[in-house]
Amino acid sequence: MAALNRATKANYVIHDRIQADTTDREDHTFCGIMFPVKCKDTLPIDHVIINSVSVRGALGPLTVWVTKDENLNGEIAMSKKYWTKIYEKTHTPSFVGYKELDLSANPVILKPGQVKGIYIHSSRRGDEAIVYDNKEKLKTHDDSFITILPGRAHVSEKVFGSIPIWGWGSAWRDNREFVGQIKYGTCHRLWNPSENLSFGGNFRSAARILFMCQRRPESPFVKLPDDCLFYILNMMRWDWVNDTSDGMRREQRGLRRVRRQQLIAEADAMLDEEEMEGEAEMEEEAEMEEGEELISDTEAANHEQDSDAVLGVDEDNDDDDDGDDDGDDEAVEFMEEDSSDDSEDADSSSDSEESAASDEQYHWGDHVSTRNAFIYNNDDSDSSDSGGEAAEAGRHRMRAMTRARRSILQFLRTH
Repeated sequence: MAALNRATKANYVIHDRIQADTTDREDHTFCGIMFPVKCKDTLPIDHVIINSVSVRGALGPLTVWVTKDENLNGEIAMSKKYWTKIYEKTHTPSFVGYKELDLSANPVILKPGQVKGIYIHSSRRGDEAIVYDNKEKLKTHDDSFITILPGRAHVSEKVFGSIPIWGWGSAWRDNREFVGQIKYGTCHRLWNPSENLSFGGNFRSAARILFMCQRRPESPFVKLPDDCLFYILNMMRWDWVNDTSDGMRREQRGLRRVRRQQLIAEADAMLDEEEMEGEAEMEEEAEMEEGEELISDTEAANHEQDSDAVLGVDEDNDDDDDGDDDGDDEAVEFMEEDSSDDSEDADSSSDSEESAASDEQYHWGDHVSTRNAFIYNNDDSDSSDSGGEAAEAGRHRMRAMTRARRSILQFLRTH
C-alpha cells in the first residue's frame, strides 16, 4: 500500500545545516541593511528554510523583517506595509564575533526560484549598530541552494524611516552588501515519474537501467512490480548516484543552449518564409503596375489626339493664376509665423527635457529616495554563459535587422 501512496516531498529537513558566510571588510557601520535572498531551482528541492541570520556591530534593539509578496518580479518595495516583522530582541554589542538572531519561531521559507527580501534594523542611536560592506560583485554569496544579492543600507534610526540621523537627504544607500552568516536547511523533493526530469543525469540513468533489468527474464528484478521499483526510487536521495549541483547546472545550461538554438532556427525559418511571401507579393504588384501603366499610356495618347482638335485658349486663366499667387504669398507668411511658434515650443520642450535630465542625474548613485523600489538582478546565469548568450542574441538581432532593411529597400524601389 505504501508503494501506491508515494510521498512527493521529504517529511524532514536535512540535519546537516548549511551556513552561508559572506565577505567581511567592515566598509561601513550604520542602522540597517536590506538584501534579497533567492532559492535556486537547479536541484530537486521543495523549499529552503532560513533558521537564523548573524550580524555584528554595536547592535542594540534589533528587528528582522521579510517581504510579504510571493512574486517580487525584480522589485522590492521600501514601504512598511509590504513587510512582516519576524524577530525583535535587544542584543549586547559584538564588534568581533557574529551574534546569531534565531528565526526558528518564524523561519523564512523559500520555494525554488523564489526571492524574498530580508531587512535587519537597529534603533540604537549612532552609526555603529550593524556592519555592512560596499558592493564588489554581482552576488554577495552563491552556493548550490541559495544566492544572496547586494542590497541597500539604511541610515535612519527609525524602521523604514525616510529621514537620516543628520536630518536631511535620503535614508537609503544603494550598492551595499550584507555582512554576516545565514543558516538554513533544505527539504528535498522525492522521485516520482512526473519528477524524473528534475533529477540529475546519473539518477535518471539508474532509474532507466533498473526498469531495463526488470524487463529481462533472467534478472531477479523481474519478480518486482513497477510500483515496488517506484517506491525504491522514491526513497533514494538525489545525490546517491553521484550527481552534483555543478554537473546538473552544466546539464541545464546545455539544455537551455539547445533550446535557444532551436528557437533561433525557428525564427530564421519564419523570417525566410515571410521574405519569400513578400517577394512573391511584390512581383505580383509589379506586374499589376506594369499593366496599369500600359492602360494609362494608351488613354493619354487618345487624349492628346482629341486635344489637337481644340482651337483657342481661355484668357481668364491668367487672372486666376495671379489670384493664386497672392494666396500663395499669404500662405507663405502664415507658415513662417507658425514655424516661429514651433521653434518656441521646441525650445520649451528642450528646457523641460534638460530639467528632467538634471533631476535624474540628481537621483543617480547611492543616495536613493525612499519612494523608489529596490531593483535587483534576478539572473542566475554565470558570467561566461551570459556573455555567450548576449553575443549570440546580438548576432541574431543583426541578422534580423539586415533582413528587415533589405525588405524595406525592395519595397521602396518597387513603389
